[in-house]
Amino acid sequence: MKSKRFWIYVITSALVCLNVFLAARTIASEKRQYQEELRQRIRGSEGVYIFVDVIAQTKAAEEELKKQFEDDVDLELRESDIKIFTKEELETIPGRPRLSLYVVAYEDPAYKDAYLYCFRIAHIEDATLIRNYGYAEGICWDSGHYVGRGKESVIRQSVKTQLNKYISDYLAVNPKPIKPKQQQRRPSI
Repeated sequence: MKSKRFWIYVITSALVCLNVFLAARTIASEKRQYQEELRQRIRGSEGVYIFVDVIAQTKAAEEELKKQFEDDVDLELRESDIKIFTKEELETIPGRPRLSLYVVAYEDPAYKDAYLYCFRIAHIEDATLIRNYGYAEGICWDSGHYVGRGKESVIRQSVKTQLNKYISDYLAVNPKPIKPKQQQRRPSI
């Protein structure tokens, strides 16, 4: 009787482990598939307009953080050779592609110079609803929501990490054009 019960426990444990393994594998596969769908949604993009929105405790803090994040995003995109549209150019580009960064950061009362924060990065384009041909904004790429606590440098690094994932996905489906090599001149004899 004890032997039979032992084998029931062994088989049940093995089935539970197998189910956990298969579930984890399925979730990982679905996540890869979702990431690939996001990449394909930004295929053919010719660039983006940078939009940063910050919510903080004071207007001064909002403006300071907004300027810092705008500079950070601008620098990363330029270094990656992703075209950045001006507001005027944006109005003439089909879909009006925008890379939006939304940040909420409040000073943590428990720690000096630390913030409680959350942020999200999204590539958004204009879309038309099929059911009524109405205007909508479609999220073509999304980092998800990130929440944490840390100094301003920690927030900036977290944003940079997610921004680099976007840049990697963007360049995977919109490779940089190969620049022709400049012909080297040979000195004449």
